[in-house]
Amino acid sequence: MQSVNTRFSSIEKNIFSTYIPGIILTALIALLAHFLGQAFPILGGAVIAILLGVIIKQTVGVPSLFSKGISFTLKKLLKAAIVLLGFGYSFTEIYSLGLNALIIVLIAVFIGIFLTYFLGRLFKLEGNIPLLISLGTGICGATAIATSGPIIKAKEEEIVYAVNTIFAFNVLAVLVYPLIGHLLSMTDHAFGVWAGIAIHDTSSVVAAGYNYSTAAGDTSVVIKLIRTLMLVPTAVILSVMISMKTKASAGGSDKVKISKVFPYFILVFAGAAALNTIVPLPDAAVEVTSTVAKYIILMVMASVGLGTDIGKIKSVGLRPLIVGLLSSILMGAVTFLLVGLFF
Repeated sequence: MQSVNTRFSSIEKNIFSTYIPGIILTALIALLAHFLGQAFPILGGAVIAILLGVIIKQTVGVPSLFSKGISFTLKKLLKAAIVLLGFGYSFTEIYSLGLNALIIVLIAVFIGIFLTYFLGRLFKLEGNIPLLISLGTGICGATAIATSGPIIKAKEEEIVYAVNTIFAFNVLAVLVYPLIGHLLSMTDHAFGVWAGIAIHDTSSVVAAGYNYSTAAGDTSVVIKLIRTLMLVPTAVILSVMISMKTKASAGGSDKVKISKVFPYFILVFAGAAALNTIVPLPDAAVEVTSTVAKYIILMVMASVGLGTDIGKIKSVGLRPLIVGLLSSILMGAVTFLLVGLFF
């Protein structure tokens, strides 16, 4: 019995020393960002959380003690926040987005992938880098790059290269998109759709959406989740293409497993929305889940800032950054026109 207790005590200590310091750091930054966001609403808490994280990273640095907790916040707590937001939705609201939203997402994914790939080749980016950047631009940022990298047999340095290229413009989008939306007097619904299909990474989409308004944030989450689902057929297509290429040259290739690339947290989000559809939750309960989710999103933005290494972004070089900038601008412009056309 004492051995079991000792083992559990050891596990608890390990969890605390591994994850808790980083989580606490992001929570403290989020708290400060929340109050500063109220004082400076033109920036908003999400942008301030990123800026505080970047300042800490570039000045005093982030000791390795905090690394795993910061990573956990970015990768796991973001999904938890999205699930919590699901309790504020009903299938009626999701359905109200209509077929137009799905059509725009499909067009945007197609344009994002092929346009960025063309630019990558035009600027003579080598190896798998053009394809990785195009997948990150078209689907869901770093997640798409990390998922598709092993499928296309990309080198580790190519994956890191592509992620850093995409990452630079994710951070910028959180600040720029809401400003453009307000300047153009976009409706909450239109902005939410635009942010959901134009901004690369899920964390940046959620932050930009809720930085604009609660209604815009709610719309952007649903649109982004639809877009994220495109990762599954894309992974299958890539796997088939690589398999055919490999068989033609060497004979044999690993097949992608749907279970490994499917974003299961979307099913949990749908379950939360289904519960609220069948048994509408009290307004007070929805308010609590929404408040907690939005605070976690600030923590996620803090982790984005703490993970921003300007030195690594500079090391990517000028050409990939130009490709990333051009594709981001073109993606934003094309999707803006699509939103105006369909909505």
